[in-house]
Amino acid sequence: MSDRLFIDSNVFLYAIEEQEPSKAERAAAWLGYSSQTGLGVSNLQVMNEVTNVLLKRKLMPPEDVFCIVDGFCALGASPISAETVAAARLVRFETGYAWWDCVLLAAAMELGCRRFLSEDMRDGHSVRGLTIVDPFRHSPPTTPLH
Repeated sequence: MSDRLFIDSNVFLYAIEEQEPSKAERAAAWLGYSSQTGLGVSNLQVMNEVTNVLLKRKLMPPEDVFCIVDGFCALGASPISAETVAAARLVRFETGYAWWDCVLLAAAMELGCRRFLSEDMRDGHSVRGLTIVDPFRHSPPTTPLH
């Protein structure tokens, strides 16, 4: 595994919506770190989730939503595969996490990530060498981890 960091949808959403200033600031710091180091990755499932939530909330016109999400796609827009789903099933049996979280964890493992940035699962929990990091309990490192 590399120092890659998988970014879940909640990080993008807090950074965009800014309804909770402390979380928005922390999410923006993590996205800045990910961008500066080139370590941040995500996938198409996350981008679709961000799009869906923003469209439902109607806080901005759809064309703005699509433009924002298109910018985030620079971090990755790979789809899931049958192999991802098979790996997610094993993760589900091992962890008991919600299905879509298991799919994302499996995708992060396939992408060679070491850390998974999300507030939706147990902070510090390690799943097959992938550590869940709650972005609102931790600040990004000042230098890349090795």
